[in-house]
Amino acid sequence: MTPHHLLPLLFGSLLVLAVAPVSASAGAEPTTRTDQVTVTLQAGQPVATPDQTLWLGLRFDLIPDWHVYWRNPGDSGEAPRVDWSLPDGWQAGEIRWPVPERIPVGPLVNYGYEDSVTFLVPVRVPPAPATNGTPVRIQADLSWLVCQVECIPQDGQVSLALPVGPAGPISPDRFEPVRATWPVELPGRAQYAVTPAGLALHVSQTALSFAEVDDIWFAANDWGPIAPSGEQSWTLDGGRLRLTMPAGDMPLARDAVLEGLLVVTDSSSGTPLMRGFEVTAGPMATAVEAEAAPVTLLVAIGLAVLGGLILNLMPCVLPVLSIKALGLVQQAARERDQSSGSTAAHHGLAFGTGVLMTFLALALLLIGLRAGGTAIGWGFQLQEPVVVIGLMLLMLALGLNLSGVFSIGSRLSGVGQSMTERRDLRGSFATGVLAVVVASPCTAPFMGTALGFALTRPAGETLLVFAGLAAGFAAPLMLLSARPGWARWLPKPGPWMERLRNALAFPLYATAAWLLWVLTQQVDATRLAAALAGTVLFAFGLWWLGQPLRRNGLRRSLVTLLLAGSLGFVTYASRGESPAVAATSAERWSPEQVAALRAEGRPVLVNFTAAWCITCKVNERVALDTDAVRDALDANGITYLKGDWTNRDAAITRELQQHGRSGVPLYLVYPAGPGKPEVLPQLLTEGLVLQAIERSLFTVDQGA
Repeated sequence: MTPHHLLPLLFGSLLVLAVAPVSASAGAEPTTRTDQVTVTLQAGQPVATPDQTLWLGLRFDLIPDWHVYWRNPGDSGEAPRVDWSLPDGWQAGEIRWPVPERIPVGPLVNYGYEDSVTFLVPVRVPPAPATNGTPVRIQADLSWLVCQVECIPQDGQVSLALPVGPAGPISPDRFEPVRATWPVELPGRAQYAVTPAGLALHVSQTALSFAEVDDIWFAANDWGPIAPSGEQSWTLDGGRLRLTMPAGDMPLARDAVLEGLLVVTDSSSGTPLMRGFEVTAGPMATAVEAEAAPVTLLVAIGLAVLGGLILNLMPCVLPVLSIKALGLVQQAARERDQSSGSTAAHHGLAFGTGVLMTFLALALLLIGLRAGGTAIGWGFQLQEPVVVIGLMLLMLALGLNLSGVFSIGSRLSGVGQSMTERRDLRGSFATGVLAVVVASPCTAPFMGTALGFALTRPAGETLLVFAGLAAGFAAPLMLLSARPGWARWLPKPGPWMERLRNALAFPLYATAAWLLWVLTQQVDATRLAAALAGTVLFAFGLWWLGQPLRRNGLRRSLVTLLLAGSLGFVTYASRGESPAVAATSAERWSPEQVAALRAEGRPVLVNFTAAWCITCKVNERVALDTDAVRDALDANGITYLKGDWTNRDAAITRELQQHGRSGVPLYLVYPAGPGKPEVLPQLLTEGLVLQAIERSLFTVDQGA
């Protein structure tokens, strides 16, 4: 179940209903019941004819004021799901969805059905079934969500016995009234354009009659592109329709096709009649799109600023910024007690300058590499083992410094110790540089749009987006340093500051441990051992540096020797090759492997990930590496491929860019038949993955 499916919890009490789903009585019966729903399995014909399509109907009868959902449930909910048990060789197609209604639930809007609805499913009977002449058993295992204000997950089982044989006398089509509720093909051309308000759908050259239109609205086939609860407005000019819709939580990728349902309520017959039209709209290559480009740039800059603010809370950044915040507390205390030539505001400005210059330097590096034809993406610096080892040693050194093992002032940590003004400010500048270097691989998923935009636009726009990212990232500490009046609220210096300083060392040790784990994904065991040996020598050298010895010359010589030995081990370790991929349920991704599997007609799930991508690992734990997903992959013959971007891989980078992404995670689900892959959200749930697996299984001609 996706995050938006949980929203009904805000409007009803599920405390007593969420203990377990409600199950209807099971058994070989065509009908199953709950307190709210009666589900009946029906067949369109009394006999299943070989080499023809048999239509089955799942009729839902609901008590008043309760509803079930359309394929896209809207702001909340979940569509019904069905698993068929059919004779060998029989194949069921996808559900044909009647035109739904918009159902308001508080401030939300859902798409669904009240009173009764019948979902038709085509089943292909093989030319010469083994059961020809004898009855067969058809069974459907159903699960659905039924809602009023509160929502109840339910499930049930329905089945029927149906004889197989030659077609008899033509009988009336019992499903003819149901087919009348299906949407029809749009008799016109549809295109969409990105606008400041969201999306504008343009329908032209249409044969539709708009004589007495009461209402027009649009719903995307899948959740994400359109905000269901947002207000839609429309204008008619002759046979041309323009419908403005607010964008949803998953905007369309560039040049993507918008598929959905256009619903028109017309009163020209005397009574309101709701008609649905299937829409497949491509992007408009017109001035409307060109005019939206500056707005798109502003949106990207806004997302970058917001992303920079959130980056301050990332686990790989917070330790560094905590150190700087402690330094500002110490600086403010000195300024409160004595006149100081170096103000906290100067430190904040130096920190912000370091952040801005580092982000712009990274942007210029990316622009230069892109101009030279190099395939590269965001987070590229952690694809180099030497950078990972260097950051690991730096985190270790900062932690040891805070633990009191040695002290070399602001040259490394920038914590605002009593140094000269110039060296203090240089320490603040260095802290800004370090924070950016550590922060870049921790970018939150919602920043993917801004970064993807920046890495595919001209150099000037790229620099503006990165400047916005820097502004958001540096803003909190710069604000803290620029408000000297806040210093009176800070506690006075005391033993607590030393204890806090020591405690801040442990997040740095944790960051060093995480970087060590990243390194294990990049080098083999021999070079990992060399890196560990170098780390031990490095730590021993820093410890020796902090010993109170009189013979400083001997100490410096020994420290130099230890650090030189550490450098030798680190150099050897950083030149290692990637270890072999461990045997897991996932195979290694390659474009050739995808092409070969698709040529065989097999669905494919691709996971582009990296060891240093925290979001990737969370998604794998909660949504991909689960028993339900593994069982679904195995049961349906779906191949699971993994593209590991821990080390630089030009092929993966090109694949990311083709889908408008600048970095991982990226999840693609290729259908069994022809067609483009479905791009899943960057934050996954098990329900999202299972639904995508179902959609990928087959493409059956449902118009038979």
